[in-house]
Amino acid sequence: MGEFSGTEPLVGEIVGLRTFRVDDSGMLLPLYSNGAWYDGPNTATCAPPTGDHHRSAHPVPSDDCECGFYAYGTTDAAKQNRHTRYVQAVVSCWGGVVAGTQGIRAQHARIDAIWLHPKASKSVRSRVASRYPSARMYTDADAMVGEHPLSALPCYDRPRPLPAAAKVAAVVGLAALLALGLLPEGVLHRTDLLWDLWVVVTAAVVALTAWLVVGAHGAGHLAAAFVMAGVLAWLVAPVCGVSGWLLRLPLLRGLAVVGGGYLLTLRPHYFPIVKTPHERAFCGVRP
Repeated sequence: MGEFSGTEPLVGEIVGLRTFRVDDSGMLLPLYSNGAWYDGPNTATCAPPTGDHHRSAHPVPSDDCECGFYAYGTTDAAKQNRHTRYVQAVVSCWGGVVAGTQGIRAQHARIDAIWLHPKASKSVRSRVASRYPSARMYTDADAMVGEHPLSALPCYDRPRPLPAAAKVAAVVGLAALLALGLLPEGVLHRTDLLWDLWVVVTAAVVALTAWLVVGAHGAGHLAAAFVMAGVLAWLVAPVCGVSGWLLRLPLLRGLAVVGGGYLLTLRPHYFPIVKTPHERAFCGVRP
């Protein structure tokens, strides 16, 4: 069973929780597309980036595709998405609805309630409220969920917090991986153990990257494959001499972007706003 698919299609209206980006006009956008949501009912269509435009026409949502409106089934599941610290919305979903372990995908959806972080300015709140007059605005996320309870489905799993030891191991492993790609080739050949370690790690990354490329079923798989390709370039850089630094640039750029983005969130009164797309797309059409 997947996170948002795997069970039999459901009948009736299901209430879930999701997050959005906010553009400077007050429209709510999904995290990975510029398909703005309307006020009131929305109808999903299968289109890139969540859908595969090479596939034949099919019902939305479908177990063979990633199309449909997404919503988390529990607050714990939603909190795994870091963007929920800024925007949360209670949505009602109906029509074709498929549930998984973390939430649902639906054919139709409507925004019932919206919570924005206290750092959102009054002008932002007023623009969002004017765009979605049928949705109730909240200043307290818990109060919003309390007054708009989420549907409890038996297929939902409660996320287990990652043990502290696992977090430490992940950080140490990442540091070791980065260090392995910085060592000169002469140092790697200095001991058989170090060279064997480099060969094993590099082969594992090659296999994982190839698996992601071959098994890619959506934007998430392709994004992961792109990241792993950058890691692979970082690892093989030592055997390329001086020109190896060119292979390190993609990963260095990615780390700089992530680090810069994190530092940006530390600014006082920070609230993320995206520029209104020149050619606005919509996630669905009115029924």
